[in-house]
Amino acid sequence: MASRPWSSLKRFALVAILVICTAGYSPYTVKAESGGTCQAAYGASPTSLPEWLEPTQSNMDLSTTYRYDLLSGKLLLTGLVDGSSCPSRGLNLDGSPNACGLDVTREQTITWQNQYDSVILSAAQSNDLPPKIIKAVIGVESQFWPAANWIRGEIGLGQMTEFGADLVLTWRPEYFQGICRQAFGNGGCSAGYRFLDLSTQRLLRGLVLREIDATCPTCPGGVDIERGELAVRVLAESLNASCSQSARVISLATGQTPSSLMSYEDFWRLVLANYHAGAGCTYQAIRRVGTPSSWNSIAANFSIGCSSGAEYIRRIEEQIKP
Repeated sequence: MASRPWSSLKRFALVAILVICTAGYSPYTVKAESGGTCQAAYGASPTSLPEWLEPTQSNMDLSTTYRYDLLSGKLLLTGLVDGSSCPSRGLNLDGSPNACGLDVTREQTITWQNQYDSVILSAAQSNDLPPKIIKAVIGVESQFWPAANWIRGEIGLGQMTEFGADLVLTWRPEYFQGICRQAFGNGGCSAGYRFLDLSTQRLLRGLVLREIDATCPTCPGGVDIERGELAVRVLAESLNASCSQSARVISLATGQTPSSLMSYEDFWRLVLANYHAGAGCTYQAIRRVGTPSSWNSIAANFSIGCSSGAEYIRRIEEQIKP
């Protein structure tokens, strides 16, 4: 989840506050008879699903062999792969792998991008989510390197920011309760996240981010694989949160349910863009369209400051479509 500059955020602050503060208010009757949060948020049970939104029963169905330059560079830089046979130990000056570095890390790159498959499958089943979506988001966000970048404020396999932590704490009340009780025990958590004072909200967001930070100076390669597994589960919660928030954004912008406007496939594209760019960006794009009937109509109406939302979907689709 990329963090937007503060100058961009100011333009959408009022919209974002409106969306957050109306969490829990149901503007329409959910018609879905089965399925989890995202199908319920959509407002209907889809009659058919594209392959990338279907449930997966086996880890083998998730297996990938993509080239990930960032991951290759990290494997070389941390010594998890020996690059001594390559010029400059396999690395360019900017930390990216050279051709030899890519070659010597190929096997480990494949191993790393598939080592979380069982956790992804479990998290998907627990949250009624498409597992290929979870894996694609990780591939785009972090290339399966689970360590944090605190300078940029992007943490874990899903590169969660403070805005992402705010999203999941607001829209996933059971998850909020778990985090809140870690900090305060059984008391002080009954009111709900959005009713807490700002300093307490900030503390809880910090707890979420620290919980999924896999940085570990004493671990091989400097990363804690088990913390990476936890980050997968929190990412699944975040995607469900984005489903709920996206449905609310559509309702606020159009007064209609997602299912009355677009296909379930296009709703998921909007959900992912919302996860990446934020509710302010998605709301503004929908308002510009008026009555969106497809993802393409929404994607064409992102403002300059939000244009990465459309590009994000293109990158996700590169990961999930054959």
